[in-house]
Amino acid sequence: MPYVKINFEEIVFDREVYSYCLNDKFTCPNYNHSYSCPPAATFLKDRVSEFKEFYLVYSKHDLDAYVKKVKKKHPKRSEQRIRNSFFFLGSKDETYEEISIFLDNYKEPYKEHLIIWPAKCNICDNKEDGGCTHDSGEPCRYPQKFRHAMTGAGINTNETVSKLNIDLEWPPVKYAYRFSLVCFK
Repeated sequence: MPYVKINFEEIVFDREVYSYCLNDKFTCPNYNHSYSCPPAATFLKDRVSEFKEFYLVYSKHDLDAYVKKVKKKHPKRSEQRIRNSFFFLGSKDETYEEISIFLDNYKEPYKEHLIIWPAKCNICDNKEDGGCTHDSGEPCRYPQKFRHAMTGAGINTNETVSKLNIDLEWPPVKYAYRFSLVCFK
């Protein structure tokens, strides 16, 4: 579970990242279907600025291996569709585990922490809850467990990461990364 400590000034906040979710070439399936995603998401620059320490926790994934595995199971799916599916599926459990390990190993005392996840909140993505309440207009069921998404928080992950010494392939071809921001006070 790699991570890198960064300064607040290195986090690139930009409301323009919301346009990544909805534009002429792409519409994210989570756009306007989750409280953690635009347009309902909360721009968190002021909130994040209240914290003192910042870590990007990330994982590197072999995108080629993922494509081969899914293609074997679903031979008629296009490679592009499979690659796109990687960014919407499969991150819930492994990201939670990585963040839990990071928090368990963080030895400095802190009063509060904030985690901004790589993708939409998925606390309600289970059979019991049946998904986020956003589309029904009901308030969030679990406001204490709610997970902010990097893009929803207004963080331009690409710009933030490009300034760091991480061997990032962009756009992803062979490898893909998932980044979370962990903040401490």
